[in-house]
Amino acid sequence: MDYQNLFQLTTQEKHDLFLALNKIGYDPTGGDLYIHAVRSAMMSFLPVRIISALNKQRASINPRPYIILKNTPIDCEIFFSPSPNQYTPSAKSGNISENLLTGIASLIGEPYSMFFEGKELINNLIPTHESKNEYTGLGFDVELDFHIENAALKHLEQYNVSPLGLLLTGIRNDPNGPLTRISDSRLSIAQLKKEDIETLAPPLYSIKLPYRWKQSTLIEKEETHLVPLISENHILPDISAVFYPGMITASTTKAEIALEKFYSLIKENSVGIHINPGDLVYIDNRFTLHSRDKFMPTFDNIGTPLRWLQRVFISPNLWNHRYLNQIENRVFSI
Repeated sequence: MDYQNLFQLTTQEKHDLFLALNKIGYDPTGGDLYIHAVRSAMMSFLPVRIISALNKQRASINPRPYIILKNTPIDCEIFFSPSPNQYTPSAKSGNISENLLTGIASLIGEPYSMFFEGKELINNLIPTHESKNEYTGLGFDVELDFHIENAALKHLEQYNVSPLGLLLTGIRNDPNGPLTRISDSRLSIAQLKKEDIETLAPPLYSIKLPYRWKQSTLIEKEETHLVPLISENHILPDISAVFYPGMITASTTKAEIALEKFYSLIKENSVGIHINPGDLVYIDNRFTLHSRDKFMPTFDNIGTPLRWLQRVFISPNLWNHRYLNQIENRVFSI
């Protein structure tokens, strides 16, 4: 892990931020007044060193691959893990985590959600038996291999709503839970031979749309046309890659070989982290791939999973979302 990307709040900073966030009621629709309130709290109570790093992430053409915040405020009590697709305020004692995620996200870009990811601004990532074999954040017994979130959407013109980044925080900790792995593609590209880079950069690959997006009557396609996996500027790249099974098809043998070399280096250069309560992880989705190990969830004494993460997507702005259905202020559907 690159410790230059890790920031830790002091006990006093954590306490002051908790008090500020505890005064704000969570708006699951992401209304303008709510966004303004949490953004203002961040600007007033988040340490300048962290605000500066987040502002630079938003503006820089050479951003960090990820940012990890440690010792962030958490809700006082967690009672159980809810259904991931149902807003359940009774699951914990407050809305510190929702306010924290939204506030941090609002300093990098614009937080938003897709309706099928959880019906509210903040998504709950909780393993469910119904999602057992799914390559989603709710699955568990298959590895969610390295990917750019919604990589195929980068090539769908008006439906390019692949996020700028995603933000994760831990709510409950499963001692037997999986590692989240992060890989800066720039490190891997730097190790590739010139001929492999020149193969990955032309439009020689098709990428399947994520499962839920393939069902859309708006898009009416299952995969992209032939596209590049890395942009021509491979020093400051934009990456389109998703390595769980059957998602990328190479159009030539040479393209397949280059793809395998890239994948091998992505795995080799990754770092694994446990996202525990009090941890907050930002992943830059333009060039940083992430994965989640397969695991067997542990359950509490009332039968709910101990692993509970929350997530929010971040976009530079919401302009590209204008072609989607706006269910709520910042919750969209296809």
